[in-house]
Amino acid sequence: MSVMDRLSSRRAQINKEIEIALAVGENETLRSAMKHYPLAGGKRLRPLFAYLVADAISGSGELTVPFGAGLELIHNFTLVHDDIMDHADMRRGIPSVHKKFDVPTAIMAGDALFALAFEEICKLKVEDVLLRFILNDTAVAVREVAEGQQMDMEFSKRDDVQVNEYLTMVSKKTARLYFAACRIGAIIARGSIEQIRAMGECGQMMGVGFQIWDDVLDLEGDEEKTGKPVGGDIREGKRTLMIVHALSTLKGEEKKDLLSVLGNQKASRRMIQDAMDILHSCGAVSYAKNFALEYIREARERASVLPDSEAKELMLELMDYLVRREE
Repeated sequence: MSVMDRLSSRRAQINKEIEIALAVGENETLRSAMKHYPLAGGKRLRPLFAYLVADAISGSGELTVPFGAGLELIHNFTLVHDDIMDHADMRRGIPSVHKKFDVPTAIMAGDALFALAFEEICKLKVEDVLLRFILNDTAVAVREVAEGQQMDMEFSKRDDVQVNEYLTMVSKKTARLYFAACRIGAIIARGSIEQIRAMGECGQMMGVGFQIWDDVLDLEGDEEKTGKPVGGDIREGKRTLMIVHALSTLKGEEKKDLLSVLGNQKASRRMIQDAMDILHSCGAVSYAKNFALEYIREARERASVLPDSEAKELMLELMDYLVRREE
């Protein structure tokens, strides 16, 4: 049985909370746009990690469900706005929100999801002083996600992005929500200072590994499983770790050919495939895979502060899943 199957009951709790949260508002169009991504699937990785951390520390995973649901709504809010900025037509195998509705409605749906997330987090059954800390930490996380997204957009105009710059960007854009999930999961569970610190680091590490593997899936994933066209990041000119590595090592015609395709919205499938072949042949894909695996290894080391339990084992398996998944 896969780790996702073994987590099905916890996912069901999170999904039910999300469905209840989304049954709000009087405008049917806006409500439908808000539901479009959250109810179309999703693995619920961030809320699952918060749940498992709390379970591993004190068996209190259920207490994290409102926070996890809120974090998932924040994640979906970022996807709605990202797809507008990236001109993405598909997400999870369905039309993106701005394609199914329109851009103004998608912007408002994203804004509403952002607000709804904090309504949901306020349902946490914790002391007021702790709730204020959790709300502040979550707000900081969202701001840093925005900083990371801005860096990502600015990088697409540069050919000299360095690995350390990429890692800073992805640490904000993607890993910050994993950091929040694991750290706040530990806080809700009344973990020790050492556990809270280590879980934040664990989430940060796994978030970076997750994003690097996600970039690899853009080249090697099955479109039917990922719900997105293969090579989309190349067409959008994304400076993924593979691109950063390739541009720093390639010379001559290969580098010129790769640059001619990056960010070229009119590039043919053949051109995209040729660019993908260059990334494989120059070792950029292997380089990225090894990077992701190393980050997950370090994340697993941070989990050593947790007592042995089924929840800890499931958490470790879920970390491995981040860099083994095909969607």
